[in-house]
Amino acid sequence: MRVPFTTAVVVSLLLWGMAPLLGLPAPAEIAAAEAEKAPAEKPPSEAKSYAYPTPELKKMYETNVGLEKGDGPFGDAYKPIPMHMYLNPSRHYIRPDISMFADLMKKFGPEQCVECHENVTPGIVNAWKSSTHAQPKKNEYFAGKTADIEKRLGREVTEVMCADCHGKSHDVLQMPTVDNACGQCHPQQGEELASEREHGRPNHVQSWEANVIVPWYIENYRRGEGASQIGCDVCHVEMSRCDGCHTRHIFSAAEGRRPEACASCHMGPDHPDWESYEHSKMGIIYHLEGHDWPFDKPLAEVIPGKDYHSPTCQYCHMYKGGGKWIISPVTKGIWRMGTVPPKEVDFTSSLKDYPYGINLPPINKKLEVRSPESIQKRETWLELCGRCHSVRFARLWLENLDEYMFLGWKKQDEAQKIMDQVVAEGLLDPSPEERACYPMGDVLADALGPDKLGMGVYKAFK
Repeated sequence: MRVPFTTAVVVSLLLWGMAPLLGLPAPAEIAAAEAEKAPAEKPPSEAKSYAYPTPELKKMYETNVGLEKGDGPFGDAYKPIPMHMYLNPSRHYIRPDISMFADLMKKFGPEQCVECHENVTPGIVNAWKSSTHAQPKKNEYFAGKTADIEKRLGREVTEVMCADCHGKSHDVLQMPTVDNACGQCHPQQGEELASEREHGRPNHVQSWEANVIVPWYIENYRRGEGASQIGCDVCHVEMSRCDGCHTRHIFSAAEGRRPEACASCHMGPDHPDWESYEHSKMGIIYHLEGHDWPFDKPLAEVIPGKDYHSPTCQYCHMYKGGGKWIISPVTKGIWRMGTVPPKEVDFTSSLKDYPYGINLPPINKKLEVRSPESIQKRETWLELCGRCHSVRFARLWLENLDEYMFLGWKKQDEAQKIMDQVVAEGLLDPSPEERACYPMGDVLADALGPDKLGMGVYKAFK
């Protein structure tokens, strides 16, 4: 059996399958454990971790280590670039060692941050002044939301000041995350983001984990090329935190409901989602008319055809079913970005052998597009699509897209069969035996062995 060279996605998923071997619970186990916990209200100082819900995950991705080690199960194998202080601040932020801070804090109290920063960082202050954080009771709707937060915190909230998110002193300065700041006032949104783990990757809350756990990421650092990862770093870390969608320091929910909020990451040759939407009839209507749409309305209150004349990314992908929208776009995911061979295709190349003897759930099986679970997700899609289209039309359209994907995999099967023949006849130059080890292959092969990897993948790594 030969392992196709075109299936690098196996390895990217593989390391999540290593979770049990590394002392990490699998996604289903995390969900079950969290479900058993009582949803009792906790004060902010004891707030749960939304991003990393287990001690093992917190130790690998959240516990501050400065720049001495990286993130994930192979964090000891590399030291991150300095920019990671801001990309993953809870893990890597190092406070500037400037003695003048001590003198500043004698002159300015924690309630005077704005007074100082109006001169130091006026752009940040002016953005904050126009935010709801600066005017949390500016209308009846936000006054009601703020009242709920006041009850939760046990104190009055007239402004959400710098110190509420960054700490009360430069001596204990923190960069805000969903755990140490956002989730304390917005636990429902934190819970909804965290719930993405129940559906497995790809998702937003695990996007940073997915970024640093793949073998070529660590290998680039081992080769002294860690700075080359910055393009991946920026998007993957943005998707795992709040200000990737409603940016600082305005933090506008209305901004997060606009499709452009998704465009900064979901674009490019490897996932041209924005380009597809932008040039679709839906996207054209949005560009022609969307500047007048009421994005200040919660998605559940939007009247299709009246408020929005065409759908947005958020309106479709954040729909959970039953008339509910949540801060999670993955609840209806069926194809999972289309990177895993589907069971419904009768492969004739080495793709038929997927997952190549790998014995690590959840990647020890092919994707099932027509499983009972997937069929139920499709019905939820049709429930949503039926708000603007006939259900018959929507069903035919989505079924046609399925067939399109199946055809794409059949074409890949044909191409893979040619590659299989090239390899079998020894026509590759250099040959597999003459090539360098697969990224981190030496580590993975020794850590997992042929029983977990399957002999084909084990030999490919070696």
